[in-house]
Amino acid sequence: MLRRSWTVCAMTALLLGGTAAAQSPGTLLVGGFASWTHFDSKWGLQTGFGNSIGYGGRVGAFIAPNWNLEADGQYIPTKAETGTAYAGLGVPGGDVKGSNLSARLVYSFPLGNMPSIHIGAGGVLQNFRGAENAGGATYQFGGNGLIGFNLGFSGVSLRVDGLLNYFPSNGGKFDFGAQAGLQISPDLRNLLGGGATSNPVMWAPYQWWDEMDAPLPGTVELGGFAQWTWFDNNAGSEGRAIAQDGLGYGGRVGVFLSDPRWELEGDGYYTPTTNEFASQLGAPSDVNAHAFAMRLNYNFPFRFLTSRQSQFIIGAGGTRTSYKFKGGTTPPDGSYSYNYGASGLVGLRLGIANRTALRFDGVLDYMPTHDPDANMNIHVRGGLSFLLGGARPEVMCTYAGLESIPASSPNCVAPPPPPPPPPPPAMCQYNSNILATDPNCQPPVAVVDTAAITGPIYFDFDKSTIRPDAAATLDRKIPWLQANPGMRIRIEGNADERGSDEYNLALGQRRAASAKRYLVDHGIAADRFDLVSYGEERPVCTEHNEACWQQNRRDDFRIVTIGSDRIVVPPQE
Repeated sequence: MLRRSWTVCAMTALLLGGTAAAQSPGTLLVGGFASWTHFDSKWGLQTGFGNSIGYGGRVGAFIAPNWNLEADGQYIPTKAETGTAYAGLGVPGGDVKGSNLSARLVYSFPLGNMPSIHIGAGGVLQNFRGAENAGGATYQFGGNGLIGFNLGFSGVSLRVDGLLNYFPSNGGKFDFGAQAGLQISPDLRNLLGGGATSNPVMWAPYQWWDEMDAPLPGTVELGGFAQWTWFDNNAGSEGRAIAQDGLGYGGRVGVFLSDPRWELEGDGYYTPTTNEFASQLGAPSDVNAHAFAMRLNYNFPFRFLTSRQSQFIIGAGGTRTSYKFKGGTTPPDGSYSYNYGASGLVGLRLGIANRTALRFDGVLDYMPTHDPDANMNIHVRGGLSFLLGGARPEVMCTYAGLESIPASSPNCVAPPPPPPPPPPPAMCQYNSNILATDPNCQPPVAVVDTAAITGPIYFDFDKSTIRPDAAATLDRKIPWLQANPGMRIRIEGNADERGSDEYNLALGQRRAASAKRYLVDHGIAADRFDLVSYGEERPVCTEHNEACWQQNRRDDFRIVTIGSDRIVVPPQE
């Protein structure tokens, strides 16, 4: 099982988010640049500084905090040097339109809070086309390497890159050059109302092939497809080389952005087919069509016949379509035509297994500037997609004061409990309105043994029921209370140390209430009793054993007021 994991903590990018090396997965990047290119002499092009200045733009997205996928396009107007048969680009000194499309994987090394260095590698398609009626055209595929740096300034960064392109065919050619421009990282959650936040975002350990129901920010979609294409009757070259409808194949790669309803996706296809005009004298027998497209897709989630999430997809972007002609003289063998246009997509992504989906699309490519007329191609595609990576928001610590660290952190531990509150000061047993230490806390003049009134009763563990021995003790109190009708008693419920503070306070309250209920049921007025619970706060024994705990499971009885000038002893005493 493919797995790559690390734990990262990065600030969520704002509307024009930060441009440091580490970005939140799914962060979009958009940039433009000016360029200088030194072409290999084998192209047959002039290489002076004024003949190698161009411009272009790039778009991409971060698939992990330091990794991003990006694509760029570049246009370089230059001139032919020799007009050699190989270059086929027209007369010496004639204008040549140069352009290339590149796609690469880039890794960024942070150098502090603002600057970063990055390296990247991928592929490139480079083509040259002579001026109208003055020459031919050529294109080649090759490899592309890049090294550069970013320097951030308040949401926008200056980006400078050095590039090297290698084209292996026809003896091999090396081009090198530089690009410099500005780059921003807009957050679609802000731009499109997805609910961005300026608070720190933490990501759970990053995994490429764990169980996933729906795409997450930074998820990469890799897929292949077969397609049937209806080529427009103007698709080709001057009515002499038109591609017949036919079967082709291709692949796609996409990145789900910080709002994973949005996906930046690029794809390419190749359709080897025949020429509708092959029977004409000098017409090529075959037309090989291929195209590259970049779109921004919006995904509508739904569930269909399965518990796994699926998506209905709509997308729009741009495309570059090429036709290469083989076996003829008009257009000549090996020549080609190309043009740019808009591309729209409607599709379904049906989840069938973990991170695996069937993908069905209808694609319409419209090229407004092709000779002799505008044309529109329609594609129907079906294939398989794999969803890799993606960042899950980290579960955060819930303890007070630690909410900014992940729950998986070793520092996410419960703080020590606060010290118990000090026990309330002892009150005078003869006058509850003064402290026991008050000099006026004196017994009544007539000293009476009140043990029968103040004697405690005891309870079983976790019980508030009156035991027989407790009932006997309460029965002794009844004559005293009857003989002293003005006397008020405070019943204090207590518990042993087992159980939480809150539970023991409630248990003590129930025990005090049970004693009151017993006395009331035996004829004593209910308004003569005050109830209080001290829980486990007033133990009479502090050892940790059952004999000690039994002494602490009790009700104490305190005389609050006598109600007269003296205590009356009942006759039986």
